[in-house]
Amino acid sequence: MGERIDSSWRDLLQSFEKGLELAIDQVQKRDVENIPGAKDALVQRLENMKLHFPRNNGDLFNKAVNEKIQNFFFPKTKNFSEAFSKILKSRTHEQDFIINELLNGFVTSKTKAIASGTQTPIIDRMVEAFSKRNDFHIVDHQFYAMFGDPNKPRHYIKNQLEELINMFGLVSKKLVVEKDVRRSEEKVYTFYTFPDDIIKILEEKYLVLDSKLGYAYVSENFDRNVFICMFLANIAINSDDIEKIGGSYTINGICAIFALVLLLSFMPKLSVDETNPILNDPGYDESNMSVIPKSWMMRQVLEPLFEPLIKIIAYRLGGGLWLSKVIDSEINKKIHNQIRFLLKDVNKWVLGELVRVEIPIFVEIANIFAEIVVGYDKE
Repeated sequence: MGERIDSSWRDLLQSFEKGLELAIDQVQKRDVENIPGAKDALVQRLENMKLHFPRNNGDLFNKAVNEKIQNFFFPKTKNFSEAFSKILKSRTHEQDFIINELLNGFVTSKTKAIASGTQTPIIDRMVEAFSKRNDFHIVDHQFYAMFGDPNKPRHYIKNQLEELINMFGLVSKKLVVEKDVRRSEEKVYTFYTFPDDIIKILEEKYLVLDSKLGYAYVSENFDRNVFICMFLANIAINSDDIEKIGGSYTINGICAIFALVLLLSFMPKLSVDETNPILNDPGYDESNMSVIPKSWMMRQVLEPLFEPLIKIIAYRLGGGLWLSKVIDSEINKKIHNQIRFLLKDVNKWVLGELVRVEIPIFVEIANIFAEIVVGYDKE
């Protein structure tokens, strides 16, 4: 078994190395850069990656994925509240808005696939519904109202509801009322809520007690990030149960998102000439932004790197099980390529150039690469 695992990892590293060779070849063929030195900088970075990434059995990938992605987004634990708490504390929406937007886009597309009859994103409706009560409970008919389709039978909606409940790790509870006010007969109400341990965390972080008015309310900080953290925690504790995390669709989407994160982290940071008009644009902040020339994001440059990175992420996060669920079909390649276009939603275009905002995880992964390169240079 050990030999098979080692050979799988070795094959993945070799595939990425071949991707680097193809990307270098494509960049060298292009001569459309309007930023002096951009082409040379990217070729140099790709050459360095080709030299350093395979060393020590892919130690750079181990550090980047295990220490910066898994620890922060998929902690190794089987305790749901522990996973949720770690994810919630490790990153904030302000710090990692790019990743949150990527994940929100994926979760929204997933919920749209489940509840195709809705217009407003389900996750936003869930935030609104739970914010209206100070006990983090909502009754089942509220859930039905969120995405109910009058053209489909109730049992279909119920199946959709169960899929959403499982996706976010929510639970259902029943309240039996012996005499209903309207009909004077027993009535059973079904509530959907967070697990008890999660509610304790939410009450501490998001419940505000108004001493003057004498009641508690949910703060404005309770937002979609809570449900994204629930979604990630569910994946973390059920990584070995594909059905509980949404099947291969979830695995391919998540791995594509973090492959993109790695790819952006590896891009060199350019210094533009002081006469470049981008420096004077009000939308550009030199202290935390860097330019990525459009030609760097060409399909011929990205695709040879992107597909091997998706498989590397899958293998590092979920082993052979996740790797076996990465689909090489043409349909799935289109899904993977669509992730590139999320760049326009989570980054900025300034005077025709793509600008990367230097969020913490980009900097942290880039620093790992720099440290390893410096270490080998000293040797």
